[in-house]
Amino acid sequence: MVNKYTSIKRVISKVITDLDLKDGTNRIADYIEWSSEALEKIGAFPYFITKVTGKDDTPTLVLSDYQCKLPLDTHRVLQIGYSAFATGPFYPMRYSTGTFDASHKNANDTTNPPQVFSENDLVTVAMDLFNISYADALTKLNNEPDTESLISAMLNTSNTNLPTTASGGVIDSTDFTYVINGGYVKTNKKDGYLMMAYQAIPLDIDGLPMIPDDMSFIDALYWYITMKLYYPEWKAGRIRDEVYYDARRSWNFYCKQAYGNALMPNYDELESIKNTWLKLIPTINEHSTFFTALGQQEQVYNQNNPRFNSYYEKIFYNK
Repeated sequence: MVNKYTSIKRVISKVITDLDLKDGTNRIADYIEWSSEALEKIGAFPYFITKVTGKDDTPTLVLSDYQCKLPLDTHRVLQIGYSAFATGPFYPMRYSTGTFDASHKNANDTTNPPQVFSENDLVTVAMDLFNISYADALTKLNNEPDTESLISAMLNTSNTNLPTTASGGVIDSTDFTYVINGGYVKTNKKDGYLMMAYQAIPLDIDGLPMIPDDMSFIDALYWYITMKLYYPEWKAGRIRDEVYYDARRSWNFYCKQAYGNALMPNYDELESIKNTWLKLIPTINEHSTFFTALGQQEQVYNQNNPRFNSYYEKIFYNK
């Protein structure tokens, strides 16, 4: 797990000191480039920082003619939400699967927010779920907002979106979709706003990459730079094979160690992982809520189990 960062200058200082390099012979620009290469090859996603457009100092992305440019510091896009308004609400988008979606489509320019169902629909479902009368179901919905939201979500997920025909005779999805092409996000909506979560490389005040403050990362970058320095000397026969091979083996060892240390979860992360896996009912619609509740513990209620009801009556009602 990555908790804090340190400057890449710490690695550069270690290279100069440990290899006893003389002043005037230091290739600082090369060290920075090689360090960035090493970080990419380690590939541990917790190293990158997560940014969200529209929050903190990152501006919301504005769609213009079906597309917008990715932020310059984007490493990997995690998820995108669309809204017709700058203040939201934002709805999840999915990556387009259409063969002709590499560029923008002439899609219908209407928004598709989740359907709002009538009171009668919600009451009818509540009556069937809890086996109660109309009056009791209405009272339950009025007094329990969580139950009303849950039933509304159930109705939305069971409502299948059918494809429509856009101009040109191409079948178009009613979902919000996008593709990423040439540094641009291209969507099936002409105008609007995008809230995008993405990974970026952390930078210090000088614009240099920052690295996890972990000795495995520091040693991994040190040995990668050393291996790069030794390679032309080894190829020219000025360094023995064993010297170069030792640097390469050390890089391989610390690369894997850094990757493992970055991905090691703490207790709170383990709790979320446990809750994600230990579920009786598969959660297949978490994308629609931006995976917000994916790590919550599942609560299963069984109205027909007297032992279950008596147990919870003792806990909540002291019976």
